[in-house]
Amino acid sequence: MTCRIIRGDCLKRLPDLADESVDLILTDPPYAINYRSNRRVVRPKFNHITGDQPGDWMEQFALESYRLLRPNRHLYCFCRFDTYPRFYQAFESAGFKMKRTLIWVKNNHGSGDLRGDYAPIDEWIIFAQKGRRLLNGKRRNNILRFDKVASSDLLHPTQKPLKLLEVLIEKSSNAGETVLDPFAGVLTTGLAAMDLGRGFIGIECNREYVDRGMEWLNRKCHQFDYENTNE
Repeated sequence: MTCRIIRGDCLKRLPDLADESVDLILTDPPYAINYRSNRRVVRPKFNHITGDQPGDWMEQFALESYRLLRPNRHLYCFCRFDTYPRFYQAFESAGFKMKRTLIWVKNNHGSGDLRGDYAPIDEWIIFAQKGRRLLNGKRRNNILRFDKVASSDLLHPTQKPLKLLEVLIEKSSNAGETVLDPFAGVLTTGLAAMDLGRGFIGIECNREYVDRGMEWLNRKCHQFDYENTNE
């Protein structure tokens, strides 16, 4: 299957893609909170995520996503409770039918206010449709329980579990179709897509994360085309 990796700003690169050219969008964009992981484990703590403020890109991203999806296709977008309303409004205004909020239960809480707040063990996933498409396989509930990636194994501060992404890809696409991740990070979505026999287009602006992701794909013997648009 075709795998295309683009290093660049997705808001500049998405307009280059043809209308109705992808079958699923699955992405984990910046949450507009200026996030930086403070966990100090095997690797030094990560830098602030590029583009993670102030969120004025969401509306353009939503419009481009709607344009790029073929009719009767799905979109999944990770978010969290405090920025959920803006993501929701952006996708709804772009034309998507908002179907459901999925809850990923990480089985390991995050950091934050250790004494003045409840420990968060969840992230939210917007599930939206362009038109209507049936989900594959048996019906499942909207609570997704997958352990978060161990700190010692993280290649990216907000890296999602491979198995979680595989479930979403299997439910909303078929072999031979193309998955797009405009905020591709270390290309975990690409790895999941290609392992399942899907094509993939990934866009990521951070050179370090792209390099890590391509090394990962190489170890899995996946072939890909690389376009560096940031030079």
